[in-house]
Amino acid sequence: MKITNPALWIFLLASQAAWAQEAPLQQYLNTALESNIALQQKQLSYEKSLAALQEAKGLFFPRLSVQARYSVARGGRSFTIPVGDLVNPIYQNLNQLNSLAQQAYPDYPTIPEYPMIGNVEENFLRETEQETVVRVQMPVFNNSILYNHRIRQNLSEAEKISVDIYKRELVQEVKVAYFNYAQASQGVEILENALQLVQENLRTTESLYRNNKVTLDLVYGAQAEVEEVQQQLAEAEKNEKVAQAYFNFLLNRDYQADIELPAEKELPQIALTVEEARRLAFQGREEFQQLNYYLSARDNQVQLDKGNFLPQVNLQADYGIQGTNYALTEDSDFFLGSIVLSWDLFDPTTKAKVQQAKIGKLELENQKAEVRQQVGLQAVNAFYCLEATQKRIVQAQAEVEAARQAFRLVEKKFAQGQANLVEYTNARTKFTNAEQKRSIARFDYQAKLADFERATASYRFE
Repeated sequence: MKITNPALWIFLLASQAAWAQEAPLQQYLNTALESNIALQQKQLSYEKSLAALQEAKGLFFPRLSVQARYSVARGGRSFTIPVGDLVNPIYQNLNQLNSLAQQAYPDYPTIPEYPMIGNVEENFLRETEQETVVRVQMPVFNNSILYNHRIRQNLSEAEKISVDIYKRELVQEVKVAYFNYAQASQGVEILENALQLVQENLRTTESLYRNNKVTLDLVYGAQAEVEEVQQQLAEAEKNEKVAQAYFNFLLNRDYQADIELPAEKELPQIALTVEEARRLAFQGREEFQQLNYYLSARDNQVQLDKGNFLPQVNLQADYGIQGTNYALTEDSDFFLGSIVLSWDLFDPTTKAKVQQAKIGKLELENQKAEVRQQVGLQAVNAFYCLEATQKRIVQAQAEVEAARQAFRLVEKKFAQGQANLVEYTNARTKFTNAEQKRSIARFDYQAKLADFERATASYRFE
């Protein structure tokens, strides 16, 4: 990713420095990137694509194979060799000439008669036959092999980017899950403090009732308030355990493994405009590079389909033995070298395949334009959500300070009998709610910052 805007560099460096201070979170991110099962599956898909690329490369090299055949045949078609028809008339003439010569010349030697022979009947299939060949084949010109290799290369690069894309998504999920757990944990702490307050209030109210300073209804009211906070605490503890289990799931750890929480500190601020955020997303998102590789694969697919009009030329060399049985003699072995040409002069399906490939490329170009709009919208949404959450933190902090001061005053008045239980309960509830809002706002801001990092691809991997 090449960034030319200095403001973007400043933001990246500042945000990266802020995250680097959170040592526990960075360690958890490293663990997730090493152990997450879904990421391992993505990595296996990439390794599978590399194996497919090696397979495509192998088609350029010669192939050496051994082919052997041993056959036993019975029956089948036959043909007649007319040996008798050709030779018997000659034998008859020779026998007749010898007979006349013996009659004319007494000293003519006695020559046995040549026997008559029959025609020979032969089967097309020999009873036993074998052929064993060592064959070497090598492509000389094959358009399909060339472009198939290029397609596999494009798809392999696209799979590699899929791993990088999921890494960004995993970083986002881990950060959001981490801050959700931190928020749930702090929520439990806030309610535990609130429970201590209402339990202390209950003890105070019971003491006042025993000294006949308040009526029984105030005691019941204080008890009800304790029960309410205990119910809220039980719900908060459940949320904490669920958040803890999900976070550990992302790290492929035991669901109940302890999680170190971040120290409360000043939150990093964004120093970008919305247009700079969009530009950062367009420059950094791996999805565009992945689609470019898919487009290149479509281009090569078009060339591959067009190449079906071209011939294929291969070299082939055979060396082996033939015969009715396995025997290595001077006449049994043979060598055969060939140049093999294959050319489809007319194939009506080729044009249709080329058209399909071209349409597939147009679909990808439309998809790329759509992804660009979606990425720009994600960056805008993430920017404004982060901006709104930033304002909520300021408002929540002011609300906490006001609610804290109000509760302190009401608490003093209640202890002096100048405020009733309803006033005390309302002040305590507002203070607790204000603390919860501030906690939610702070951790929600950090989760939204993780979303912003994902939308703009601004997280820098080590």
